[in-house]
Amino acid sequence: MIERDIMESLFIQQRLQVLHIGKHHGEFGDAYLYAWESGVYPVMSDTDGSVPRRPHELYADFFVTSQYKVSFLLKRLDDAWHKKEDLTFYGLEDELGVRSFSSDGWDRSDLIHICRYLYLDGCFDKNFWDTLLENGKCPSEALSLASDLDRELSIDF
Repeated sequence: MIERDIMESLFIQQRLQVLHIGKHHGEFGDAYLYAWESGVYPVMSDTDGSVPRRPHELYADFFVTSQYKVSFLLKRLDDAWHKKEDLTFYGLEDELGVRSFSSDGWDRSDLIHICRYLYLDGCFDKNFWDTLLENGKCPSEALSLASDLDRELSIDF
């Protein structure tokens, strides 16, 4: 077995442990748990080296949605929020080339999962999310991303 295979095996084991402990013992915040379940790198939980690292930090390369994408979208949404920009989900898709060709590999699933993670982490205010997810200006599958996480229904192994 090569080193990458071993790390991927450890990532899978760590993922199962985090999901089990979160679902059945109430540990971890909803955003962190959702990130592990959906494969989004939980950038909001990164440490700065002054405290022990969190479980995800060793496995950045194994999350489906990369640290880069999460950080990039967080910054873009934060800028829109601070400027009180009327950013819609479809507008964001157009900006990132989701509905045409994206040279950075963006797709709708990335946006939905990252936005859901950020919503669960408490980023931005209700007005921001209401604008981003305005009915008719976002896909129907995005409408429920700004809702509470039901661990029993949402966390699947």
